[in-house]
Formats: sequence, C-alpha cells, structure tokens
Amino acid sequence: MKYQLVHSCDEELYQFYLRQRTYFSLDVQEITYDYINQDMLGPEGFDERNHFHYKVYEHQTMIAYIDYMLGYRFSMKHDQSYLWIGLFLVEESLWHHHYGQRIIQRLCQNYSQYTIQLACLSQNKNGKAFWQAMGFKEIARSYWGHEEVIIFEKQSVEVL
Repeated sequence: MKYQLVHSCDEELYQFYLRQRTYFSLDVQEITYDYINQDMLGPEGFDERNHFHYKVYEHQTMIAYIDYMLGYRFSMKHDQSYLWIGLFLVEESLWHHHYGQRIIQRLCQNYSQYTIQLACLSQNKNGKAFWQAMGFKEIARSYWGHEEVIIFEKQSVEVL
C-alpha cells in the first residue's frame, strides 16, 4: 500500500467521499468540497503541523482515507502521548478484505509510543464492530454536534 499526504480536497477525494454511502447515510450532511475541507481542519488552537491526512492506495487505486492528529485526545487539545484518529474510511466495496486492519496496524506500529483514541458514531454498527475487533475499548460517550459518539481507546502496542 502507498500513502499520499493531502492538505485539501481534490476531485479524487471528493469522489471517494461520495462512494461511502453507508457511512455518510448516518449523518444528513451534504457532501461538498467545502464540507470536506472544513472537516479536514483540526480543533481551534490545535497545531496543524501535527495533523495528517492520507489517501491510501493499492495498485494505484484509492482504497482508504485516514485523518489523524498527534498530541490530541478526547476532551483535551494538547497531550503529547495521544494520537487522535479524526476520520478513517475504507472503500465500501473493499470491506472485509482486511485493508482497514492492515492500515490501523501500520499506524500503531509507526506510533507505538502513543495511546490511540477516536470517536465513532454510536449508530455506526460497522465502525463499532471494526474498532472492537481491533481491541479498542469504549471509555466514554459524548456528542459531536447533534450526534452521539462512542470514544474508543487503545494502547497501540497492544494492537499488534
């Protein structure tokens, strides 16, 4: 797999978002370039130099997208021992091909010194099952806008 760092939405990323119908059906937000670019911004006051967005490819085909921040955790903007996954999407047609597992395992290997956290929409049954299968544990519930989310956490070295 190859990873391409991106800083804003392009046509390929936009089309990728549009294909992820199952995930985006959980939220009524219309997918636009502006929506994606706004979604790529970190929380106010967060150092964007520690915020990364990657398109992931297999055989020149985009198969996934991951957005993560170093030094951010649930309810706190600055904690250098944490990594926050802001968004992780795998091409729906490739679910159950283990791409998601391989991408998260690689992330955990590359950042083994970090505790990894993320928020999963509570109604996202596929997402919850994936994170639980990867060994993430629910540590809290909160709200992202009007949507309830489950906060998952895992010491990355335990994922391996």
